[in-house]
Amino acid sequence: MNKIIKEKSTDNVIKLNKALEQSLHDVDREIIIRLDKSIPLINDIGKHLIKASVKSFWQWFTLAFAGKLSDFSRKPVLLAAAVEFIHTATLLHDDVVDESNLRRGKKTANMIWGNEFSVLAGDFLFAQSFELMVETKSIEALSSLATASCKITQGEFQQMQISNKPDTSIENYFEVIGKKTAELFGASCESGVIVASGNVKQQKAAYIYGYNLGLAFQIVDDLMDFNNNSNKMGKNLGDDFKLGKTTLPIILAWKKSNSSERKFWVKTIKELTQEPADFSKALTILNKYNVFEECKNKAQEFISIAQEALFELPNTKFKEYLYGLANESVERSKWVYK
Repeated sequence: MNKIIKEKSTDNVIKLNKALEQSLHDVDREIIIRLDKSIPLINDIGKHLIKASVKSFWQWFTLAFAGKLSDFSRKPVLLAAAVEFIHTATLLHDDVVDESNLRRGKKTANMIWGNEFSVLAGDFLFAQSFELMVETKSIEALSSLATASCKITQGEFQQMQISNKPDTSIENYFEVIGKKTAELFGASCESGVIVASGNVKQQKAAYIYGYNLGLAFQIVDDLMDFNNNSNKMGKNLGDDFKLGKTTLPIILAWKKSNSSERKFWVKTIKELTQEPADFSKALTILNKYNVFEECKNKAQEFISIAQEALFELPNTKFKEYLYGLANESVERSKWVYK
């Protein structure tokens, strides 16, 4: 069965978009309606950031997992919109904390409207997401996404604590990205199964799929900082390095580096004393220890766990698409719909 699915795992983004076309349209309409009901400035900020984000995959997960159980009702649409608002709110707050200027090649909301308005707009979107969840009348789905929202905030705190620390343990790194990134992936998938009346095993399988795909997704994001094609997703080459972000490539390089190389990491990551040639030197060290290959292998481990979890769920076209989507997760530039 695995072989059959793998042979059909190309262009699953296109297949998912087509299969979910009407539901995705309904989610977009729901988002616009909710923003239009708010004050004009919140409307402007919300639409600005949603347009600048890779929004589709949050919606795919909730809708596709509900679709696997043949639920194409309004409830999954409401949850998908709620997840989009949660994600957008976290981006607004992230950009303020990180003092970011650009997101996916566009000015961040805090650069245009200021930190105060950005934070308040994020708060509004969080609140709006809970209104949407309540409308589904599913306390279980509400619990899943509320828990994820709490863990995202915890992850933000922990990320700040490991910032500019190349000697961070791998365990701490995965705890941070598990909360900050993977939890929302997991809850997005799980909540779709919950509102579609899936059983406990199916809910758990959906969560495992999303959570592990989220871990792989973040590792790929870390790698993109050192990839010449990073601008396909709106990232500039070396942005994370210049900010001294503690990512998996840096952590692995620190573990393998000799004393001289560790001094380099302290200077560039911890102290942020960087020179023009330092990024090139960082690439040399990372290649010396095959760090990129190790990161890819780790991402593949999580992808395999995610795919295995799908076999607890019914055999539908959505299983095939989600299985293939996991394989394609290393090609993040495809994860957008127009």
